[in-house]
Amino acid sequence: MLKRKLILCSLLSILLTGCGGGGDSGSSSGNNSDPAPTQEKVSVDLYSVSYQEDEDHLYTKKYSFVDNVVKDTEFYTPLSEEDYLLTEDTLYTDTWVAAKTKAISALNFYFSDAPKTGYYNTYKKINLSGENVFERFYPSYKVMFDKFGVPEELENSKVAQAYNRIGPLFFPQGSYCYQVQEEKTEKPYITFSKSGMTEDNYADVIEQLENQYKTELAKVGHTYKVNTGKWKDYSWRYYREYDAYGQIFDFVVLNYNGKLVFGDMNHFENVRLTDVITQHTQRLNAMNSSTFVEAYYAQKAVLEELNKHCSWFNEAAADTILKL
Repeated sequence: MLKRKLILCSLLSILLTGCGGGGDSGSSSGNNSDPAPTQEKVSVDLYSVSYQEDEDHLYTKKYSFVDNVVKDTEFYTPLSEEDYLLTEDTLYTDTWVAAKTKAISALNFYFSDAPKTGYYNTYKKINLSGENVFERFYPSYKVMFDKFGVPEELENSKVAQAYNRIGPLFFPQGSYCYQVQEEKTEKPYITFSKSGMTEDNYADVIEQLENQYKTELAKVGHTYKVNTGKWKDYSWRYYREYDAYGQIFDFVVLNYNGKLVFGDMNHFENVRLTDVITQHTQRLNAMNSSTFVEAYYAQKAVLEELNKHCSWFNEAAADTILKL
């Protein structure tokens, strides 16, 4: 719900790569021992609104929560025959995996993308009344367009039309959005696909791969962490790369039937938005805006996205976004 691209990741991707620092190893599977939040009764209508640049389309979906669950809706994680999802005890492929979305309180929700996986998101309700719609909904585009102008390939797009709109559009009174403040992991999972499969024998190449990885990181002054585990008879190693400010990259290598496979870890550890914003602010402040212009403004766009992005809107806000 939480992993839009204009040289940057969506909020969930950034949040999930925003913690930590250092260079040790461990065997933790990311389980969170904190008690589950107290259940309250919740009934509310929430709207997700997202812009897909490659399709030049705004997608809107309404979620009507009645007594904590979305009315008349079942959730699934679809997997093609090319896609795999691994939990601690099950490997799924070419199927629809049972998922779950549930309100715990007005500002805390539980999500599960597969059985025996899950995470809690805590939200902040933000009053958008009187706020500029473009600056809230397209924050990263505003940064890049203000500096470099609208690129030729986007001149006829919805986002360019909204940017060039004669007279700004503002949210009316009673407009709200919900921004993720914290994610607490219950159980993580791994995803991979056939495109990440190699013909290399895992046992023969894993040590060489890790040594090469260490060497390349040392050249640029980066550190790393590695966590290891074995789920459903599949051994895995989860690598996270750090610069001086925080995590910048991660990946999983998996022993799949003796072959080395690259994949992704999902919802491995708790994340706070304030920590991620601090990390990216420090990284931006360390950059030279005149020497590395594009990189500087790309980083500035990431930071603006973190500060402005909302996962959900109420009806008044969602309807107004569609008028851009």
